Amino acid sequence: MEKKVNVNNTGIDSAGLTADYMQAIAEFIWNGFDAGATAIHIDFESNELDYISSLSVTDNGEGINRATIDESFGSFMDSMKRAGFQKTSSRLKGNKGKGRFSFAAFSGRTSWHTRYADPQSGHIMEYAITVKSSSKDRFEFGEPRLSPQHTTGTTVSFHDLFDVTAYSFSSPDFINFLGREFGWFLFLNKDKACSIYINDDPVRFDHLMAQQEVLLIPVADDDKETLFKATFIRWAQKIGDKFYFYFLDSKQKEVVKELTSFNNNAIGFYHSVYVESPFFDDFNANDKEQSLNLFDTHSSHSPVFKILQHRLHSLVGEKQKDFVKLQAADGLIASFEKTGLFPKFTDEEQEAKEDLVNVLKAIYTMEPRLFMALGKEQQKMSIGFIHLLLKSNKRQDIAHLLAQTIKLSVEEQHALRMILKRQAVAV
Repeated sequence: MEKKVNVNNTGIDSAGLTADYMQAIAEFIWNGFDAGATAIHIDFESNELDYISSLSVTDNGEGINRATIDESFGSFMDSMKRAGFQKTSSRLKGNKGKGRFSFAAFSGRTSWHTRYADPQSGHIMEYAITVKSSSKDRFEFGEPRLSPQHTTGTTVSFHDLFDVTAYSFSSPDFINFLGREFGWFLFLNKDKACSIYINDDPVRFDHLMAQQEVLLIPVADDDKETLFKATFIRWAQKIGDKFYFYFLDSKQKEVVKELTSFNNNAIGFYHSVYVESPFFDDFNANDKEQSLNLFDTHSSHSPVFKILQHRLHSLVGEKQKDFVKLQAADGLIASFEKTGLFPKFTDEEQEAKEDLVNVLKAIYTMEPRLFMALGKEQQKMSIGFIHLLLKSNKRQDIAHLLAQTIKLSVEEQHALRMILKRQAVAV
């Protein structure tokens, strides 16, 4: 049987489908996780010339119910999955109905062989769906039949491949891409043993975790203490999600997530924070569609959660400062020197150079955006201005000017003044 999608083939092509085979495969992996899968298998066969004779992505999710095929395959830029997931959940990624068409980046025809549990009989049923790249606005499907297997799942097979070889799916670039895209999600769902395999070899993401630290955060309210376990991860590379606090209940199920507020920086501080506690077992996530209950002791409005949020933001703020001070600041100074933004120093002026470097690092640690938001000429002018103040008897004015520009804590103001005073003695 053949049916038509709610838009034509030209409309699908103009909707911004990815042309990158890596991102296309990621779309099918996300579709599997969206369907509740815990294992995704990318399998291919090739010959000694690296030619691929077969390629498939298999998941153990719930399958595609034949009764809902019009909603799942007949709709474009809309998806029935939207209604089935909490808006704040990381479980749902493919919510626009475009992912299934991404095969066109490297395949002329794609088929889905899917098994689902019939809600009325309870039997495992199976059938196939086919879509061609030349006519993506139409899909063919067969009638469901009783499956000889006893588990649900979907295998997507790609045919008439082009612009890809076996190396495309076994190269370090592809494996690292999957780690960056899914590492945060696999860690978030590690209790479910969520995994991705390439020809039965698991995709690793541990090497992308530059820093991992587990902390216990006690929060007291009304003589009662609630303990939260926070796992902070700094990723070595940019990840496939924004930077979130993920709040998990006692079964390590994600209940809600919130941005960490450190997303708008260009310093390479890639991070995630996973917070676990029984506090979230009956947590009211307070979606906009839900009525707010200000007296709910386990909600986003409760004093305990407000205190937790404040401590988590302070935690990430301190981690960012440590990162900037120990790593990013050195990179900033190196980039200034490489691009000629730094003043020229003679061999006799090395103490003055060290003085400037230490002050710039201190400022950058306190607020990285002061430099990152500036253009090259503005950066050069700011560095030169600070250098002139350091050479004059106006060194302490730097701390005063910064305090007027950004909000500095008492400790930060004291630390900066000590750096300026200490360097003044040295030069």
